[in-house]
Amino acid sequence: MHLILGLSIDEWAETLSAVAILVSGGSWLFKKIALDPLRLDIQHLSGQIGQQLRVHEKELADLDDRLKTHDHELDSHSVRLTRLEDHAGIKGDNEHED
Repeated sequence: MHLILGLSIDEWAETLSAVAILVSGGSWLFKKIALDPLRLDIQHLSGQIGQQLRVHEKELADLDDRLKTHDHELDSHSVRLTRLEDHAGIKGDNEHED
């Protein structure tokens, strides 16, 4: 019978099998206790972030629409003021005489 470090081949096989079972069990237990809950939390957080992103995108689109409306109104007021100045004979700010 061959001995390696005082153990036979059968004893080495038994020891390695026991270590493999312990490592496999520890790995499975770690996955169930730590990784699975963490994965669920990350998925939940990702969903919440996605929802917040959609809300902010809608708010930005609404603000962009309001900005365009205000720009159009400002342009309209500028044209009306220029027409009133021309009609009343008033010179604009760019035409001051020093």
